[in-house]
Amino acid sequence: MNENIEKKYIIDHTAPFFEIQGEMERFAELHHVPILSRDSLDLLVSLIKIKKPKRILEFGTATAYSAIAMAVNMPDDGEIITIERNDKRFDEATRNIHRMRLQNKIKIFQIDATEAHDIIAQNAPYDFVFIDAAKGQYRLFFDMAFPHVSKGGVMVSDNMFHKGIVFEEHISRVEKRQRTIYKRMRAYIDFLKKDNDLFFSTLLPVGDGVAITYKV
Repeated sequence: MNENIEKKYIIDHTAPFFEIQGEMERFAELHHVPILSRDSLDLLVSLIKIKKPKRILEFGTATAYSAIAMAVNMPDDGEIITIERNDKRFDEATRNIHRMRLQNKIKIFQIDATEAHDIIAQNAPYDFVFIDAAKGQYRLFFDMAFPHVSKGGVMVSDNMFHKGIVFEEHISRVEKRQRTIYKRMRAYIDFLKKDNDLFFSTLLPVGDGVAITYKV
């Protein structure tokens, strides 16, 4: 089956999870803000409904599109800690969180995620982690969060394929400006899929690639 036809069919059979979702999607398209694709969001919300996490850590708030979807589908007493460094995205995310009256459920911190060790530790533990920030730093984000994830917790990493770049057989076929991400994302995938007693990961061709990790 043609992958584009398959993807369109799946996306056509998704529905909004919250009232301003369509508006946020149009804003993201207009202002070139990366957000989850509809099929990836469906998967993320499904995992939230299954896991029913009480505390979530998110790397990369953007406009709070994914944070809001998670918040409205997690238990009423749940809380999300989300991190965003960009000024404009932080302000837009804050507005959207208040519009949805979720400011008591979503705590957003404006800081570079690579420097958020103290915030992560102070708000731990977590039973769900969503990684969707700087692609070249996924291993660092994983290592920052993993010690603070409860046993049986789930970690989700988005954009694992980076628009198909990771599929290239040799780095010489990758644009020079993308080579660091290429090397780091391929190394991250190898790390997630290695045999170990600490976690188990699966890689899914949803959206731009999603990795789901279960902490043993």
